[in-house]
Amino acid sequence: MTWVAGLTVTGKMTCDGCGRVMRHSERYGYICEEGKPPLCLCVDCSRARGYLKLKRDEKGKEVETFL
Repeated sequence: MTWVAGLTVTGKMTCDGCGRVMRHSERYGYICEEGKPPLCLCVDCSRARGYLKLKRDEKGKEVETFL
């Protein structure tokens, strides 16, 4: 089972995918997969791995959301 949360950086943290330093107020994905250590992925890495998708909200506006 996979659990994904979209969170906001407070301070600094490093992306577990590309190693980029993320700074305060950037979005990131926190991904937990059964039997694996949790990952913190920047928006680009989350998008590349399929955890961040473009969807339409109820007003028809496109927004990116973590699955």
